[in-house]
Amino acid sequence: MSSDHESERHDTDGANVPVIGDELVDTFPGYRDEDDITVLERPGREASTVPNERALRPELADPLEYDLYVHQAEALEALARDENVCVATSTSSGKTRIYALQIARNYLEARARNEDATAYVLYPTKALSRDQERELNDLFDQLGLEITVRVYDGDTERGSNRKRIREEADVIISNFAGVNTYLHDHDRWARFLSACDLVVIDESHTYTGVHGMHVAWIVRRLKRVLEYYDADPQFVLTSATIGNPGEHSAALIDESVTVVDEDGSPTGPRDLVLWNPPPRAREDTADERDEWREDAAETESTDDPDSGDTVVERVPATVEAPRLLSHLTYNDAQTLLFTPSRKLAELSVKRASKHRHDNRRYYTNPDRGSAIEPYHAGHSRKKRHGTEHQLKTGVLDGVASTNALELGINIGEMDATVQLGYPGQRQSFWQQIGRAGRGTKRALSVLVAEHRTLDQYVVNNPDYLLESDVEDAVVDVDNDAVFAQHLRCAADELAIDESDVGTLADRERLERAIEMWRRAGRLRGRLETGVSYVGPPRPQQTISLYATTGEEYEVDLADGVDERRDPGMEPLARERVLRDFHEGAVRLHQGQQYEVVDVDHGAPRPSVTVRPTDVDYYTRTRTDVTVLDAVSEESRDIGDFTLHFGRGRVLVYHGTYDKVAVHGGEKKEQGIPTENPPLEMETQLCWLEVPQYVEDALVEKYRDFTVPEMDGELAQTAHLGYAGGLHAAEHATIGVAPLELMVDKRDLGGLATLTIDSHLDQDAGGDDGSEGGMGPGAKPTGPVGDGAPRNIAAAEATVREIANGLERTPASGWFIYDGIEGGLGFARAIYENYEAVAERARDLIADCDCGNVDGCPACVMDDQCGNDNQPLHRDAAVDVLDQLLGEADEGALEAHLPDEEYGGDRRPPLFYA
Repeated sequence: MSSDHESERHDTDGANVPVIGDELVDTFPGYRDEDDITVLERPGREASTVPNERALRPELADPLEYDLYVHQAEALEALARDENVCVATSTSSGKTRIYALQIARNYLEARARNEDATAYVLYPTKALSRDQERELNDLFDQLGLEITVRVYDGDTERGSNRKRIREEADVIISNFAGVNTYLHDHDRWARFLSACDLVVIDESHTYTGVHGMHVAWIVRRLKRVLEYYDADPQFVLTSATIGNPGEHSAALIDESVTVVDEDGSPTGPRDLVLWNPPPRAREDTADERDEWREDAAETESTDDPDSGDTVVERVPATVEAPRLLSHLTYNDAQTLLFTPSRKLAELSVKRASKHRHDNRRYYTNPDRGSAIEPYHAGHSRKKRHGTEHQLKTGVLDGVASTNALELGINIGEMDATVQLGYPGQRQSFWQQIGRAGRGTKRALSVLVAEHRTLDQYVVNNPDYLLESDVEDAVVDVDNDAVFAQHLRCAADELAIDESDVGTLADRERLERAIEMWRRAGRLRGRLETGVSYVGPPRPQQTISLYATTGEEYEVDLADGVDERRDPGMEPLARERVLRDFHEGAVRLHQGQQYEVVDVDHGAPRPSVTVRPTDVDYYTRTRTDVTVLDAVSEESRDIGDFTLHFGRGRVLVYHGTYDKVAVHGGEKKEQGIPTENPPLEMETQLCWLEVPQYVEDALVEKYRDFTVPEMDGELAQTAHLGYAGGLHAAEHATIGVAPLELMVDKRDLGGLATLTIDSHLDQDAGGDDGSEGGMGPGAKPTGPVGDGAPRNIAAAEATVREIANGLERTPASGWFIYDGIEGGLGFARAIYENYEAVAERARDLIADCDCGNVDGCPACVMDDQCGNDNQPLHRDAAVDVLDQLLGEADEGALEAHLPDEEYGGDRRPPLFYA
């Protein structure tokens, strides 16, 4: 749009940002170790254009002020050949203009035939919808076309206004939550749908994991309805740069796609600063990265870091990043700080101001450049729009935002970005820093590293950010739980019949699902004559686009509490309720503490009841995990190791919780029972079996390893060090998975064990386990945890009994599983990319400079570990991964191979992590 192109005419001399990378390092108060900061200088790129006439008819080419970028022309030419297109280029590269011009072409061609041409444009956020409505209308006015663009979503006024949009608009802008709902009433949309010749999926890379699954099925349902109205639209998908744009787009729309990824837009030079906060000593064990801590995180210890009485740790990014925001705005650089949460966006503004006032010797005019505001989805639409306008017009010096400003909301040209922690994927990293330095303007971007696995890997391996290979986005339509939900909706919209075989699903899968819902009283009929929905009205309303089961808990305010204190929380997925919203839990929401006073699991409308509170602690739930009945569906060898992919039952026990002091981090009470039922998931897994000779040698090599504070059966055996290596390798493998895939590691879980075989289905015999039902996650009813061992002790006893009954020596190794009912496709993607993930994990562990045998949060420790990070052994993990990758010296294990099996020690039957 115009905002995409105006920037190319500004600052064409590559003018400097007010502060460049080296100046930032030189001017920021305090001493910095040169090893803690890396400044990368990225060159700019000239625009590559083609004449408008090459791709456009004169009516459209002549009014355009600037020539098309080469990727815009390439995409328009592919669309002219009736192809679907995915445009995967950089932020502000003019992707919107591509589908805007295609809409204009379709409009002119239809008008010549005296027909209508409509387009459905789908954005991931409402903020983007309003922004793009203005942009599209402006362009069509410039082209002299009377194309009506309107937004139709949950905020659109009901009644005659909605009816007028459906009956008159040429372009309707919405989102997938809306499309899911509106398909129920498709007859009201007949005029629009019958003329639809273009569907646009903007920011398509955001549709991954569970959300991506739902979007893929909504697209399939939309296509069924469009076909009913004799419409056969093309698709345009716009994406950030990802590793598999063609594969991902084809999975979303179930059609072939032409990928356009040669970016012709200009970029200015950029200074990229990787900033590892300095070490400092602290006196307590508080987690100062905790967003509950507002004041304590500011307090620097004056102790000698080399003293044996202190704990040395880096200054948290939650403290350092706001300081950089303050410093840059003081030096006239309009700056955007990205934070991982709403609370930290609010706190960062306070901390930026505090830093300036605490350093008055340096910042002699503390009010200079101090117009800094927070921005996040918790604010009203009016306030968000006001902040966007003030940024665009230069009234604000800086903003601390969640990733709500990562996407293409028009906020003008920023001088600098600061990221509070690595955002998780390279595509998101580049998307965020692309908000500064539009066109050929020079830009500054600073990544402030957290003391955790991904961040430390990135700052210690700067070349990783510059690699051409970007993470793959994962969409898996094999999840039966999600498929079953959308099948009900499809049957409600149009009867399912023979024409749906091969499009919605293959015949066997379709018939299994229909039979399941028929028995549940939700469907009736057969494919030959048509299958209709007969359940409760509007099944579309039961779809949660961020959960697989559709079961959500409403959050209610306790009786007698002023309604003005209502937190206004979105419904919660069952998994989150069991982990974070058990009775007695204290949660922070938009700055207010709430205590959970009741949870109703069994009601037709499950609910969580909360009341405001003000206490000096928060709660942290403990988690135990095991795997049962895993079945291998595929396997492959990596050297002498065997890797499996399959399905199984994961049992998650959130059985107890601790009360942790807000200030100081001390545990006020520990091990308080939650009375939670177990969370039972049928899901996808991959697991690695370690060869027996590798295990034997490493048990012997690390037989003297001890963990003094650890008790239990494992602690008394020679296997402790080896088990710590498996545990550390499992943590690291999960920790680095986002370096290869667009996955949040919180969507993955792991289990390291000395007896993998005791977690397998003893009767499977290699079958896929799919007979007799829909498969994992498709049960229409059933209580939480039905049929599962009631607590972790019972689960351990189950696995122990299986282990003791095995006829052969079990293998050791570790599982990685998708932490969602039915699976996400992530375990499958890790299975297919295991060597690359394992190599990243090996380098992470080996290169960490913590010097601790049991590692640190930057390499193998994980705050979600159910075993409190015990045992962990870095060297043993590196040895295992070296053997897996074939990087160990030949004969490296020979000196440690024992004369007796297991080094003469009894092997413990099980081990959890």
